[in-house]
Amino acid sequence: MNRVSDWTQRKQEIGTAFRRESFLTQPADASVYDAALERMGIVTNRDVSILLAIVQDAIMMARREALPTTMLDRFGDWLMMRLVE
Repeated sequence: MNRVSDWTQRKQEIGTAFRRESFLTQPADASVYDAALERMGIVTNRDVSILLAIVQDAIMMARREALPTTMLDRFGDWLMMRLVE
């Protein structure tokens, strides 16, 4: 299996699932984040890494457009901590 195309395909799947979610409108809470990961089908550390890359891209895009990033920053920090646990 070609790992690059597998990564790309998985990133597209996770990106689509992330854009469909609305959990970032709620207060930052680990239980809300865990439930969102479950709905998005995020199960492995690799999936978390892919989602973190998507969130970081969204943060950069929001900053370029001068939009608030607080909720994305909190979620990104939580994902980073989840990876290092």
